[in-house]
Amino acid sequence: MFTKPVLFLLLAAAVASAQQVPTSMRAPAGSPEVLTLDEVIRQVQSTHPAISSAQKLVEAQRRRVTQAGALPDPTLSVSYMGDAIPFKTQGMDPSSYRGISAMQMIPLGGKRELRREMARKGVTVSEADQLAITRQITAKARAAFYDYFYYSKAMEITNSNKARLEQLADISEARYKVGKAMQSDVLRAHVEVSMLLQRSVVLQQQRETAAARLNTLMGRDAESPLPPAANVKKDALPSFTSLAPVAETNDPMLQKEQSMVERNKVAITMARKEYVPDLSVGYMYQQRSGMPDMHGMQFQVNLPVFYKTKQREAVEQAKIELSASEQNLASRKLELAYELKQMHAMAANADKMLDLYDKAIIPQAELALQSAQSSYSVGTADFLTVVTNFSTIHGYQIDYYRQLADYETALARIEALTGDLNQVGKEAK
Repeated sequence: MFTKPVLFLLLAAAVASAQQVPTSMRAPAGSPEVLTLDEVIRQVQSTHPAISSAQKLVEAQRRRVTQAGALPDPTLSVSYMGDAIPFKTQGMDPSSYRGISAMQMIPLGGKRELRREMARKGVTVSEADQLAITRQITAKARAAFYDYFYYSKAMEITNSNKARLEQLADISEARYKVGKAMQSDVLRAHVEVSMLLQRSVVLQQQRETAAARLNTLMGRDAESPLPPAANVKKDALPSFTSLAPVAETNDPMLQKEQSMVERNKVAITMARKEYVPDLSVGYMYQQRSGMPDMHGMQFQVNLPVFYKTKQREAVEQAKIELSASEQNLASRKLELAYELKQMHAMAANADKMLDLYDKAIIPQAELALQSAQSSYSVGTADFLTVVTNFSTIHGYQIDYYRQLADYETALARIEALTGDLNQVGKEAK
């Protein structure tokens, strides 16, 4: 038969893990074989095909710059006049000859430099795309890591509390056998154990899904084993007022739209230059049978006589494209402000919840559990009250880590818009 002091000690041991604050449940620092966020990011950025593809597209665009400014290919012609047999001349006929000529077209009006400038703007657009893709994939990898961390912690808490509930079930069953507890206490304890077992199975599946997502982003087989996630250190949240100007400067999609505006401005200038004729210069050499050889020069210019349906329309097209790109830029500014505000609000809310869990909810739940435990040991509270308070703390512990994962995920998305948050002035909360 259990005496009251012994019963109290057993209950205290059973709920010990439930009374731990979230920070005390973390694995010791420097634990071997852990997966760190830095390692995840390094692997993702070095192996993800979308990032590699974006890098190659930038390199391809750089190769277009020299092409855009190059002269058109010269033309070479070989001809003859006279006998029906190719390249055979008719003797003493001044109109019979064998000849060769070369022609080079030279764009005038600075068109070559404008084409180079447009190509350079194309490189800038591709670089912004590359940066955007890199940040987006990195943010996804960070979110996947935080999910993996959360489900691992949730499983750890659930399995630990399941073992403690099994101890409570054994205690209630022993008390029932000696007439100190009701059968409903035993049944309730076993129901709670079964519920935790069911929750553990669900969390295991969710953890495997998170691990598969993380493996895929790192360029590994989805079923590759992963070590436990390293502990997540809560980062500071900069103020919204400090983030907004940084985002307007560093957001890659905003940079892309700005580059598109600049490129289309150059395109208007280029379209107007098409009114300027291009010059073609040629050299000719003719060999005549029995007569002196002949040399000649040829100059040609194209005449933009169809400017109403060609050059003028090209200028109008470029103006319309510039207007469209300016509207895209304005749209991106509005969208950026919304995305930044949304992510900052999510992070701020999670930050408040973390503080609330750490300083109020979990400590208060611990006190409620301790009170129920003391009351049960002296027979003034039923077993259901103890189990209910135990389950409540279990839920709060898991919620704490969900909020932590959500907080860090929101910060990752903010960083995709602003760049490294370490470079942003942080305000102490």
